[in-house]
Amino acid sequence: MRRPAILYVQDLPFKRIVYMQNSMGASDKLNFTCLASTSRRTSRAVTNFFNARMKPLDLNVAQFGLLAAIANAPGETLSAISAAMLLEESTLARNLMVLERRGIVRSDGGRGRGGKHVNLTPEGRKLYAAGSRIWKQTNSALEKAMDAASLAAGRTFMADLCRAAEELRVADESEAV
Repeated sequence: MRRPAILYVQDLPFKRIVYMQNSMGASDKLNFTCLASTSRRTSRAVTNFFNARMKPLDLNVAQFGLLAAIANAPGETLSAISAAMLLEESTLARNLMVLERRGIVRSDGGRGRGGKHVNLTPEGRKLYAAGSRIWKQTNSALEKAMDAASLAAGRTFMADLCRAAEELRVADESEAV
């Protein structure tokens, strides 16, 4: 069996992190032509990379995404944020509970997710600023690891795939009614 290569990422200011290259890339047992499995696998690889970079802040991608959404839309409701992020409200509520327990986010207002308004606490704003720096460095590292044409084509493809999947889901739901 081929041993996975070790990739070192040294541009982090706080410590050196070692990543193992996934050895499944050459597998003939998995169907990488399926859009669902390929996009989920890609998402997991990117998420794992970002999670590793955010670990010193004790944040994961989902939590930081929620922090960013709240920072960019302070006072918004959970329902509006979940709709904008294409997340189920229960998933968002679970991540919100973690952030509330840490004193990073506070929710005020009405009952239920539709009436609950969320804001960052002063500690949450500090954490968001620190996380934003790491997020930008991580995103930049990924961009530098790809050639410009692949990066542009990938962004276009992902946007088109997202749009097509959402349009087809809405069409399926309207046909079911």
